[in-house]
Amino acid sequence: MILPAQDIPIVRKSLDRLMNTYGPSLLDSDPLGMAHPYPRHEDREVIAFFAAALAFGKAKSVRASIRRVSEVLGDRPAESLRQFEFRGEAGPFAGIVHRWIGSEDLARFAHLIGAALRRYGSLETLFMEGFSPEAPTLQDALAQFHHRLIDLSPRGRRSKKAPKRDSFQYLLPNPAGASACKRLHLFLKWVVRPADGVDLGLWRAPRPDQLIIPVDTHIARISALLGLTDRRTPDRRMADEITASLRLLNPEDPVKYDFAITRLGILGHCPRKPVDHLCAGCPLQDACRHWRRIPKRKKRAAREMASAPPPVPHS
Repeated sequence: MILPAQDIPIVRKSLDRLMNTYGPSLLDSDPLGMAHPYPRHEDREVIAFFAAALAFGKAKSVRASIRRVSEVLGDRPAESLRQFEFRGEAGPFAGIVHRWIGSEDLARFAHLIGAALRRYGSLETLFMEGFSPEAPTLQDALAQFHHRLIDLSPRGRRSKKAPKRDSFQYLLPNPAGASACKRLHLFLKWVVRPADGVDLGLWRAPRPDQLIIPVDTHIARISALLGLTDRRTPDRRMADEITASLRLLNPEDPVKYDFAITRLGILGHCPRKPVDHLCAGCPLQDACRHWRRIPKRKKRAAREMASAPPPVPHS
């Protein structure tokens, strides 16, 4: 179920307040922050794609892995990728591991991006092969983007006899399935939304109103607290439902709240097990289902704790 009409004003007001609290100054907590230092459009694009592919696990380890990849690719990562070809071994990526993604997987992924740049000039040009301005979302264009990228990979399409768990394939999940496909939608958000200090605004034709929210554990949990979805499984259907709710708040730019919402979870300001004194200072409390259920007496105590000065350490 999408957000009820009577809740729209309070949820919109709460999320706007959240965006004023969690903005560009917190980019150092996000993988996207690794793409911002590059002055060239093409370099930001490829580093953002690598960053989105590796955006699973703790933010600190994600950023560390992206930093190591960036060091390999140097000051001109797009040009480095154009010149790179996978020859059956990790090459310059040797020793870089991100969770279950190995050095060879990263080398194959680098080859794939380089092949796309050599053939199409940019990832944007490749994506535009399947883009339709009339489409309500970018889902179909993303599926075609994935299809063409897989065809450029060193080993082409995975055979039916291949192991079910393929770490290279994990870097580039199929958007045509039931998965929320968070990381590919995250990449689209970064490059499609206008530059606002957080997102990059690199691509011109796709529109923000066509984006789908990148659903991770933080988005799923906090969206449920706000009534943006009643679904429990963080899959494609949940992503569609949350996006539909957000369109009621902002039809032109429904996913603009993504960065601010995820900061609550990433920074530990909205833990999975609620902590009342954290809730007392949360910009979302007026719209939050958890806060609404807390008795008034406990709310007062939580606010007093939240406003109390920190204890003075003993000398």
